[in-house]
Amino acid sequence: MAAAEIRKKIILEKISEEIVKKGTITKVSLKRALSYNDSEFEEAFDLGVLNLTIDVRKHNYLGIKNPYSVKEEDYYECIEGMLQGLFDRSVGKNGNFFIERTARRESKIAGRWTRPDFTIISNRKFPYIKEAEFDIFTFEVKRPADCDTLAVFEALAHSTVATRSFVFFPITEADFNKSTQAGRIKEECGRHGVGLILVTNGARLDECRILIDSQRRSLNPEKSSNFLQSVLDKSSLAELARW
Repeated sequence: MAAAEIRKKIILEKISEEIVKKGTITKVSLKRALSYNDSEFEEAFDLGVLNLTIDVRKHNYLGIKNPYSVKEEDYYECIEGMLQGLFDRSVGKNGNFFIERTARRESKIAGRWTRPDFTIISNRKFPYIKEAEFDIFTFEVKRPADCDTLAVFEALAHSTVATRSFVFFPITEADFNKSTQAGRIKEECGRHGVGLILVTNGARLDECRILIDSQRRSLNPEKSSNFLQSVLDKSSLAELARW
């Protein structure tokens, strides 16, 4: 359901952009220009009428009341599901993990780029290794429209409290490579040890893949503990204390 809803909003954004570009256009011409199937187009169009994005005028001409753009937060539910699947495969057999949506909550953290959109805590144990592997993963999420190097530096800022930091763009590798920033993003990720995550299917948004893995950093126990206390809710802190 989450993927269907975000897909509808993505199509509405394209509808909005096309109408703004044309100034005014008929519904038939709009549908032909965008080439979506009828059901997807109609669902997105109806949403646009309902939320007062699309202005339906005389003789089936369309205008824009309020240009529409998909918000970063609109992707969160799908991204949480994709991260759940990724960590089920990589951590689930050897330990525990949980995902917390930590974006834009009130906290004691100060600074422009200190709050990740998602934080994952994992604790893996291996049969012949005495010490468990404890990790704090942070994820900086950006819309496809905001695919630039700034996201890498925001993710890098989290590395002072995390063992692994990632930037997550909910687009496919093919679409990512069309960005003028793609080369620089890869370069900065490699230089600073920041991981890069994309999706395998831009329509379904049901699976993600690590294009560039993050570099694991040593944990600063005091600083990281204070970070977790600031960003996790009480139930998550209680769960963590039981590990």
